[in-house]
Amino acid sequence: MFGCDTVTFHGRRAVRIANDRLELTVLLGGGHIARMSLAGTDVNPLWEPPWTTMEPEEYDPVKNADYGPSEGRLLASLAGQSLCLDHFGELSAAEVAAGAYFHGEAPNLTWEVLDRGTQQDSCWLTYGVDLPEAGVRFRRKVSLQSLRSTVCFDEEVTNLRRRDIPLEYQQHVTLGPPFVEGGVTRVDIPAVKGRTSPRTLGPVDRLKPDQDFAWPLAPGFKTDIPVNVFSPKAPSYSLCTVLQEPNNGEAFIVASNPRLGLMLGYAFSRGMFPWTALWEENCGTTDSPYNGRTRAWGIEFGTTPLPTTRMENLSSGPLFGMPRFMVLPARSVVRATYWAFLLAIPADWQGVKEILRSTRKLTICEAGSKRQMELLLDRE
Repeated sequence: MFGCDTVTFHGRRAVRIANDRLELTVLLGGGHIARMSLAGTDVNPLWEPPWTTMEPEEYDPVKNADYGPSEGRLLASLAGQSLCLDHFGELSAAEVAAGAYFHGEAPNLTWEVLDRGTQQDSCWLTYGVDLPEAGVRFRRKVSLQSLRSTVCFDEEVTNLRRRDIPLEYQQHVTLGPPFVEGGVTRVDIPAVKGRTSPRTLGPVDRLKPDQDFAWPLAPGFKTDIPVNVFSPKAPSYSLCTVLQEPNNGEAFIVASNPRLGLMLGYAFSRGMFPWTALWEENCGTTDSPYNGRTRAWGIEFGTTPLPTTRMENLSSGPLFGMPRFMVLPARSVVRATYWAFLLAIPADWQGVKEILRSTRKLTICEAGSKRQMELLLDRE
């Protein structure tokens, strides 16, 4: 199973990259990481939409109107971990009418394989996409080392324009069943300050809009709600953001399901990705294609706190003293490296207190105990 191979995933063009511990499936349509699993197992903690998806170039807004007028193009091809670039969020009415891209161009276009290979102890895939409207080029290298439980992501964003540009750059990690389980699945984030969505999402929204809160208890309409645990009650949905706190360790998001004995996490630079948005869909959206049957938990880390419109993000000013977007100078390049890991955990796992990174190693420290897990990296 070790290597990098062309495959299909639910009829879609894909590349599978695997070592002796992990397997990833990458979709070329939209660039999404559609599957991540322990070698030889069937559980995929990443979200697989309950509707049929297609390649982005196959989407027709008239023939495929069931996917919706605003997000339709994206929902028609979406899966798992997606990239929001150069925008993270909603569209204005004018943008919807003009056929703009929800969450930016990157997850709505077809990506190109640029390089892939296998050596004795490593395998990798480099792929990317050019965003013509944004004037941005994006490249991502996904690499695995033998006997490692970590995936290394090396990314590069290039401004092709002769002017500085505001950039919203978000890793939209979405988790799904069976990993997402009401009252069981939890997420750990080194956060203190949070803010709910600026407006209510609808009749089964769990959270009061536009409220500050102290992680992990957010203001509900009757009482505070722990937003670090997926809601046990359906139908419901919610949206909020938290600011990763600077400390001696890595910034991270770690989701765990002790009943399944599985933990998925990402470790990254707080300086690059200070915000984490949490979107919870628990059979609350009745519009097509959700149809009241979708469970998904978006744990979305990046440069931008909330998925509002572009103009709202640009004009609202800092939140908790932090900007809501980054600036990419003219003809310049920004690079980001982060790691994902997927591990078996004991049934009494209590969550993650902190993650420390030293030379070629991540140390995961459990909350409420002295237990630790050490993960080797492919480089410093």
